[in-house]
Amino acid sequence: MRRSTGACSFARSDFAVDKQIEASQRALPIPRWEFIALCAALMALNSLAIDIMLPALQQIGASLGVENENHRQYVITAYILGFGTGQLFFGPISDRFGRRAPLVAGLIIYVAAVAAAAVAPTFAILLACRVVQGIGAAATRVIAVSIVRDTFEGRRMAEVMSLIFMVFMAIPVVAPGIGQFIMLFATWHWIFATMPSAR
Repeated sequence: MRRSTGACSFARSDFAVDKQIEASQRALPIPRWEFIALCAALMALNSLAIDIMLPALQQIGASLGVENENHRQYVITAYILGFGTGQLFFGPISDRFGRRAPLVAGLIIYVAAVAAAAVAPTFAILLACRVVQGIGAAATRVIAVSIVRDTFEGRRMAEVMSLIFMVFMAIPVVAPGIGQFIMLFATWHWIFATMPSAR
């Protein structure tokens, strides 16, 4: 008898959780698929900023006078350095001031850094722009995950995150091809011009 009562109590609790999750989904101001697409695009921005650069490293080195081939890879390292550092700050900032303002600020920093990198006259300035670009991109990674956790719970959150990561994992496969296609018709500067439009 006690087992039956416990099972009924557990079923009611599980049903209540499902109702709560469904209510939160109904509160979304946009369709669920659009919400997933936006979060996936925000997270994919980081992978795109790394992998789209790979075909252009040789031309960047030749254009900016980088003789050591290994030093050309600093374009990727600088971005990752800024991206990792930025995540330490955007998490607490978004908790304090909300999600929207830090996300918009991060995107503005990202676009400004990309514009500066596209016209960088020296390799050192390009690396500085890439660090700043990584800092701005950190906002998209941290806040996108936070928004999903704010909106969904339990199984629904796991489902949404899995769909987002499916898109995120596809970008490293596609981005180098995009970069190579741009390099067929333009210089490496246009790869940076493409990044804001990909957002």
